[in-house]
Formats: sequence, C-alpha cells, structure tokens
Amino acid sequence: MKRFFDIFKTLLKIENKKIYIIIQMFISSGLNNISSLLPPVATAGIIAMVTSNNFNGIWIYVLLYIIFYLIYFGTLHWNYYTYTVLADYYHLEVQKKLFDHVANNDVIFEKISKGKIIETCSDDVRYLVDVIDCVVKASMSILKLLIIFLVFMYYNIIVATIVLVLDLLYLKLMNDNSKKVSKYYEGTRKYEDKIIDILNQMLTNLKQVKTLNLMPKLNVNLNKTRKRWKEQYKGKRDNMTTRYCIIPFIVYIGKILLYILLSYLVINKKMTLDKLVLLISYFEMTITCTDLMLDNLLNLSNYGVRVNRIKNILDYTPQKEIDFGDVDNDYINGVVEFKNVCYELKNKKILDKVSFKIYPNEINAIIGHSGSGKTTIINLLYRLYRFKSGEILIDNESIYNYSKEVYSSNVSGVFQKPFVFEMSIRDNLSLVDSNFENQVEACKRVGIHDFIMSLPKGYNTIIGEEARLFSDGQKQLLVIARSLLSKAEILLLDEVTSNIDPTTTTLISKLLLDLKTDHTIILVTHKPEMMEIADRIIVLNNGKVVSKGTNKEVYKKCSLYRELKNRTFASVSIME
Repeated sequence: MKRFFDIFKTLLKIENKKIYIIIQMFISSGLNNISSLLPPVATAGIIAMVTSNNFNGIWIYVLLYIIFYLIYFGTLHWNYYTYTVLADYYHLEVQKKLFDHVANNDVIFEKISKGKIIETCSDDVRYLVDVIDCVVKASMSILKLLIIFLVFMYYNIIVATIVLVLDLLYLKLMNDNSKKVSKYYEGTRKYEDKIIDILNQMLTNLKQVKTLNLMPKLNVNLNKTRKRWKEQYKGKRDNMTTRYCIIPFIVYIGKILLYILLSYLVINKKMTLDKLVLLISYFEMTITCTDLMLDNLLNLSNYGVRVNRIKNILDYTPQKEIDFGDVDNDYINGVVEFKNVCYELKNKKILDKVSFKIYPNEINAIIGHSGSGKTTIINLLYRLYRFKSGEILIDNESIYNYSKEVYSSNVSGVFQKPFVFEMSIRDNLSLVDSNFENQVEACKRVGIHDFIMSLPKGYNTIIGEEARLFSDGQKQLLVIARSLLSKAEILLLDEVTSNIDPTTTTLISKLLLDLKTDHTIILVTHKPEMMEIADRIIVLNNGKVVSKGTNKEVYKKCSLYRELKNRTFASVSIME
C-alpha cells in the first residue's frame, strides 16, 4: 500500500490547494461504504420475522431499508460533488502549470520529446482526480472489509478465518498481477509517445519528407516502434486475462467450500437462517469490495505512470531566465553592435568572437552555410540565450540593461515559418495592437489589405477555418504586419522567404526597401534575390565573421559570398 500512497503524495506535491475537498471525499466515501453494509441487516431481520411468523414486525425493517438507502444515495451524491470539484480544479490548474512551465523553459524539448509533453498536457492531466478517487475508494474498501471481518468474527471464528484466508489469497494474487499490468502499461505509453513524436515531426516537415522521399525509411522506424508497442500491449492483455479469468476461478472454489460449511452449520442448528443470509450477503460483499479495491489499486498503478510523467516535466530544472535591467529610455535609434561575442552550446562553440555594427535605415543581411551561427545571432538578440563573453549593444547600451517593456517594444521580428493562431485576422493582430485603424494601416503597408478585404468576412475571417484561402506567403505578410504593430525600431527577419512563392518574395523585397526608411533591418537569408537588396552583408563561416561591409565590397573580396549569391539552388536546413 505504501507504493500507492506514494503516488497520492506525489500528486499533492504537484497541486494541493483543495485539501478540504479531498477530506470531504474521504468522509463521504467512508459513510457511503458503511451505509452499504446496512441493507443486509434489514434483509436478515425480515427473514427472522418470517421464520417466527411475525408479519407485523416486517414493516420496521422495510422502514429501515428506506432509511439505509437514503443514507447510501445521499452520501454517494456528496461523493460525486467532491469528485466534480476536484476534476475541474486538477485538470485546469495542473494543465496551466504545465503550460507555463514549458513556455518559460523551451529547452525542455532537448530532454523530453514534444510528443510526450503534448500527450501529458492533453491526456494525463484528465486522470489526476482519479488518483485521489482511487486512493479514497481503496482506503474505504479496506475499512469496509475490516468491518465485515469483525462481523464474521462475532458469529463464527472458523468462518471468519476461512474468509480472511480467501481474501488474503485473492489480494496477493491480484496485487502481483497489478504490478505486471502496470509495468506493461508503462511500456505501451512509452512507445505511444515515440510514435506520436515521429508523426509530429513528419507532419511538421511533410513537404521535405515527400520531396526527399523519406517516407519509406520513416515508416520502417515507425513499424519498429509499433512492434515494440504491440509486444508491451500483448503482455498487458495476457496479464489482464489472468486477472479476470484465472485468479477469480481459484477464489470461487473457496467460496463454494465456504457455502457448504455455512449450510452444514444451519442444518445442525448451530446457525439460524437469517444469520446465514446475512453472512452470505457479507461474503458476496467481501468479493465485490475486494474486486473494487483491486481495480482501484490497478488503476492507481496506471495513473501513477501519468502522475510521474507530469512530475518529470515540472521537475525539469528551468533554464535561469535572463534578467532585464531598469533602463527605460524608449528613444532608441536602432544601432546594433556585437563586440567579440562568444556563444557555446553543450561545450560546442557556436559563435567565436563575432563582431559587427549595424546601422538604422539599412538592410543588413547575415549569410552563411547551414550551421554557421546565423540564427543564433537572431536568438541572442531575442535574448533567448546568454552568450559566454563579449557584448551586444543597442545604442551603446547592453541589451540586458533595458527594461522588459522597452526592449520588447523596440525589438520585434518574423521567423521562417509564419506563426498565426486559429482565430480571426483581427484577433491575431490585436495580440499586439487592438486599434483597428493601426491594423489596417499595417496591412496596407505590407500589401495584404486588399486581399483581406476580398475575403467574405474581411478582417473577421477565421484563419484556422479558412486555411485554404491563405498561402504561406500571405500568412507571412500578415505576420510581418503584426510585428509592425509593435512599433519596434529593430526588425529581425529569419529566413522569412524560405518557404514562399517567388511573387510574394518579390513583394517582401519591395516591402523591406520601404521599411528600412524607418527601421533597422537584420535579415538572415539564403536567397540570392534577398541578398541583392541588402545594403550591408555579414558573412559567417563556422561561427566566425569572415567578411563584412557594403554589398559590393563583400561581393568583390569574399568568395563565399559569391558562391552563396550565385547559386541557383539551395538546400538549407532550418536548424542551426
């Protein structure tokens, strides 16, 4: 039992603000279990009245029946109420806690798969209330069994001993079986996570998977994982068969022998008929109660797997957040400077003494082969990581000195894959600025306003529902419009034209030429047409700046830039 209460204690460590409701659940369940022992007493009383030809005395026991069942269903209703309150609380509160933890610690995906985290947040949290419910029911079943055993002891010590031995044998066989079922259940969840993780990666990169014909090999990997899942599932089902088909048969043989003994006692006038009915009723309750307790303990073992999955995510030590400063100067010109910046990840040098200076009203393109450190520079400017040494300055002030409000309102950007929520266009834009006039102005500037107005619902169009109406390029323009609403002086654009059509690429090129008049633009790109519009070029190779300067200067002196700019086809990984 200690193992099961450890699961309960783990849950309380995760969330424990409804202790008084949990106490009510214990009390209501206890009263309900005790009240369920009362109707057989009324039954025995009626039989006693019948055997003594006292018909009028039956009505007393009929009245007791009604009272006993009123108590039973009243306490059951109370128990259902506590379950409902706890179900609502644990589902929403723990899910919120998981969301916040993952959102504030995105490096968790390096240790725990995305599939496992999604499954835990969406599925495992639903069963937390059942952990409490199972502990309560199992505990109250033990209390009920103890009372029944005391009743047997009161009437016949030999019968009580037989009942105790049968019940302990049943418990032992079922408990051993529960451990095996739980082990195989944990195995099925493990391989379910792996399958979902592979499927999630396939769906996220479906175009690349199809283009590179990776599906056959991915299916081979999936089939291996499915085979392992099948093995675990078979082990679970084999043990479940033993649980429900073999173990009960052994116990029911003992039950027959007990009934023979009770019949013998009645025939030899060592026990009255009403006592026989009472004890048979209680023995049937013993089997039912033990089954209920064992089912709850088995479920608790399975739920324990879910609780531990949640705990493992919440126990993952968050990366220490990078503190903001107290500089609240919001008059930023947008001069960005890297001074001998070094950055390492898992003891691997990603940036090595990177230095450059970027000025407002210019398009600055950062280029280089995959893995050269381009996106890392963008992530450092987003303050996602803290560099090992060097300085990153904006207007000669360390980026760590600015207040959160000033920094977030002056540094904004767009990522390679357009990220929009499944809500209306207006609601997406309102995440940054709820002023509709400003939204329209931003959309006009990026050249998407006319397209939006051509939609049946205009700015009220739900993007998720009308996904077929939006190309990746149009979504990207919408995201750029959203970033403009922040009024940021510095725009960071990471491979924004990587997965869009040539027409939209041309449109974005013209847009950037317009935006540079009042912004500092830092552009990571591998597309020659985007390099062409850049005023200044920074070339990276193996984490080092190998060339920087105006577009023409770098083109003349840097062979790597000429190679990257003149190529006609590029296969660039989105991961650095």
